[in-house]
Amino acid sequence: MLKKLKLSLLILCLPFAAMAADFKAGDDYTVLDIEKSKTPQVTEFFSFYCPHCFKFEPVAKAMEKSLPAGTEFVKNHVNFLGGLAPEVQSNLSYAYIIAKQHNKGEQVAEQIFQSIHVQRAPLDNIKDVKALLDVNGIDSDTFDKDIASMPVISAEKAMQDKQNKFSQMGALTGVPTFIVNDKYKININTIKSQQQLDELVAFLLKQ
Repeated sequence: MLKKLKLSLLILCLPFAAMAADFKAGDDYTVLDIEKSKTPQVTEFFSFYCPHCFKFEPVAKAMEKSLPAGTEFVKNHVNFLGGLAPEVQSNLSYAYIIAKQHNKGEQVAEQIFQSIHVQRAPLDNIKDVKALLDVNGIDSDTFDKDIASMPVISAEKAMQDKQNKFSQMGALTGVPTFIVNDKYKININTIKSQQQLDELVAFLLKQ
C-alpha cells in the first residue's frame, strides 16, 4: 500500500517536473549579468499608458496570487514611453505610490487603466490625476502634501533608478517586462498560458 502511495505521488509530480525541466535559458527566460536579489521578488515593469499592460493586468494579478509566501511582487511604473513627456508619465507613478500609501493602490490602478484605455481620458494633466484620486478619498490637499514628502519622492526615484538600471543593461526595452529576483527576465513572447507563466516564475524563484 505504501509503495502504491509513493508511486501515485511520484506520478502526480511528474507533469510539473517535466514542465520545469523544459524551461530553458535563452528560450523561456534570459539570465542577466547582475547579482541576484537577496530576497525573493518578481518585478513587473509596466506603464498605465501601455495598452498591452492594460490587457495583461488580469494575468499579472493572477500570477501575483500564485506566488509563494514571502515573495514580493513589485509593480514598477516606467516613464519612457513615446508620445508623452516623462514628467507627465511620472505623475501617474506618484499617483500610484500615494494611493498605495492609503491602501488604495489596486483600486486606483484599475481606475487609471480604465480611464486611459476605456474612457479615453488620458490623464495627461495633473488636475485630472488629482480629480481621480479625490474620487477615491484622497483629496487635493492630501495629494499635494504626500507628493512633496520624502517617502513618496524616494519611492518614485527608486522606480526610475530601477528602470534606468535594467534599461542600461538592455533588459528593459518595452513593457510589460517581468524580472524574477533581479536575475531572470521572462521572455513573455514564449508564454502560452497562465499556468505556464506561474510555473516558470516558480521555477525561476528556486534558481
